[in-house]
Amino acid sequence: MIIHIAILEDAPSDYQYLETHIKNWGEQTGNVIHIEWYQNESSILHSKKLYNCHILFSDIELVSADTECDADKASTGIHICSRLRENGFKGEIIFLTAYREYVFEGYDVQAFNYLLKPIRENDLEKTMNKYLSLHQANFYYHHKGNDIIQIPYNDIVSISKDGHDILIQTAEGIYAERTALNKIEKHLPAQFLRCHKSCIINTLHIKSLSGNTVKLTNNQIQTVGRIYLDDIRKALLYLSLN
Repeated sequence: MIIHIAILEDAPSDYQYLETHIKNWGEQTGNVIHIEWYQNESSILHSKKLYNCHILFSDIELVSADTECDADKASTGIHICSRLRENGFKGEIIFLTAYREYVFEGYDVQAFNYLLKPIRENDLEKTMNKYLSLHQANFYYHHKGNDIIQIPYNDIVSISKDGHDILIQTAEGIYAERTALNKIEKHLPAQFLRCHKSCIINTLHIKSLSGNTVKLTNNQIQTVGRIYLDDIRKALLYLSLN
């Protein structure tokens, strides 16, 4: 999994500790980690990269005040994260604090977790493992040479067999991979169903079903095999009722 992480921390030694142990966790678990460091309110509020991050580690007791907000709120990471939420940040927020009483304030910005300072490596690993268990199922990991590409499952329209390869079709393009359709099928979410022995479709992308033919959101037309037709109809009925 590729995980983009932002760290709002004004103490360089605390940042370096987090960076080292998060990257060590990534190497041990086979995840690719990218980290952005922010030291104050101005730098993070004006960052475009921040909104591509999956996780934000935010210190609560920031030392340096900032003129962009009231003096009594300038040093709180909670206030900054509240502004980030208002601006559209959707990632998980993990607060860093030496004071347990701050924890309850974190609920206002939908905090994922908090870590008490001094942060223990074991607690950091548990938090990252928790994130991984909740989010790793959201993506298909496409392997091309030494590169790994994250493809959100919801973006996949269909997966079909093409000789010894499979073709993953999304609205943006097609990804080819040398693997077996049966192997992929075992790990797909429930929204994916076989429509043919050589094709799996994402039922969320079905525009219409006419007879034994489905039209998908990318205007792809697929014939539905007789033995798969009932499952497709049931899936569409379920979606129409929910």
